[in-house]
Amino acid sequence: MRTPPPTARRSGRSSLRLAVGDVVVYASHGIGRIESTHDAEGVEPAKIIFLLESGLRVTLRLAQAREALRSLSGERELEDVRLTLRENVAPSGEPWSRRRRFAQEKLAAGEIAGLAEIVRDGLERERRLTTTSKKPLANELFRQARKLLTAEIAECRGIEPEAADAWVLRQVVGV
Repeated sequence: MRTPPPTARRSGRSSLRLAVGDVVVYASHGIGRIESTHDAEGVEPAKIIFLLESGLRVTLRLAQAREALRSLSGERELEDVRLTLRENVAPSGEPWSRRRRFAQEKLAAGEIAGLAEIVRDGLERERRLTTTSKKPLANELFRQARKLLTAEIAECRGIEPEAADAWVLRQVVGV
């Protein structure tokens, strides 16, 4: 299943409310909380400042923020994530470079459904490879997508990231 290009998904983001204290998701960077907003002054455009979980403080022009940020997922999106993780997808016959490019696009878009697809495919690939070899799969895109996915699930459900990761594993493995 291929995720639509980022421009198609972002069209509804312009209505995103960006107020101090709001929790937002910044594509492949993760979850943050809006610290302050600044109205336009003279030639300076309106902007917001938010703090990511990593400690990185980001300043974006308001117009840019409306395109780059999205609100935290809700239970409906988490149900879609659950279904995606449980989906039994045949191994892709596409070349490694093409699979990597698609995963990079999904990670850059930062949509929770795309992250779930990367994680599902990565866990399934890891499971297949570790049954034939004892070497674990080392894929930075997969690890980053898993980290972002579990962080958002944890924030949405008010649980620890470890508990969210265990939930993800249960969905994929079917335990």
